[in-house]
Amino acid sequence: MKMLKRNPDFKYKSHDIPISGYCTVFNGLKENFPFEISIRSALQFCSEVVCVDGNSTDGTFELLQKMSVEDPRLKVYQNDFDLTEPGCDGNQKAFARCLCENDILVQFDVDEVFDPEDADKWKMLAKKFPKDTDILHAPVVELWGDLEHCTLRRHLWKWRMSRNKPEITHAINKYARLTDEKTGKVFARKGMSDGCEYVNVMNYEPIGHKGFWNEELDVLRAYQPERFGQVMNQIFGQLPSVYHTSWLDLPRKVRQLQPGGIWDQLWSLIYQEKTQDRFPGVDFSDQAQVNALVEKLKVEGGEDSDKVKGTFKLDRPAPKLLQDWWAQQQK
Repeated sequence: MKMLKRNPDFKYKSHDIPISGYCTVFNGLKENFPFEISIRSALQFCSEVVCVDGNSTDGTFELLQKMSVEDPRLKVYQNDFDLTEPGCDGNQKAFARCLCENDILVQFDVDEVFDPEDADKWKMLAKKFPKDTDILHAPVVELWGDLEHCTLRRHLWKWRMSRNKPEITHAINKYARLTDEKTGKVFARKGMSDGCEYVNVMNYEPIGHKGFWNEELDVLRAYQPERFGQVMNQIFGQLPSVYHTSWLDLPRKVRQLQPGGIWDQLWSLIYQEKTQDRFPGVDFSDQAQVNALVEKLKVEGGEDSDKVKGTFKLDRPAPKLLQDWWAQQQK
């Protein structure tokens, strides 16, 4: 009887579950969002990335098209970013979500960057997605003023991975929804929605999620910041995390939040207010006052309205592609 021999060249290969990443952008070049490295970092573990451009006027769409030629896994679409519609941000995310092909999805914003070293962790998370939930949240490194510090001002998690089910979408949740009696447009109660929550498409009921965050962490954040920083550094090292650059460049963020800035427009739109006036008393035509505001924010680790402020030092270095991008911004 002839014995069968194992092929010495055989190598066991695990079968990854394909993941679709999706994001949206509008005038990314003008607003100096790191959308290029954001998308490239997602392609480290996603088999496709869907990016919806909101009819940018600054060359962003053309650059995205060039990127998609270089890597066909990037699929670029356009959908008008209607700045008269309170839920425009959520509408864009919902549109991008509908274009994804795979069963497991990862949503990210173009000011967020994945660490390539976490690529296998994201793939493993997709494999071990709990059967009793449709959405998982994951850690967020909320950079504050530099690449070495994370702020305490907010919860360090975000809805991240979800099942591609037709009943799941992005919109203002049912408990925050208000309707303008004159225009019929839906807007949000202040502080109760960012317009992009995961909700049921039929009734706008928020969809539950699971992950690492718990009440104990929230208590540590408020009352034992040093211990909280230690615990979060451990979590950042163990779980797949995302680096959020929204407050990395403080002068840029202040410019975007000042009256008439892009984020002032968006927050005012969703809450139907004239302006958010995030920094009352600051004369933005006076650069000395702006510089003083930036320095105050950096030192305090938050805004005056924050209940918890401060920062903690990160143990893990930022991804090299983010380090390189940030170095270019400093020139």
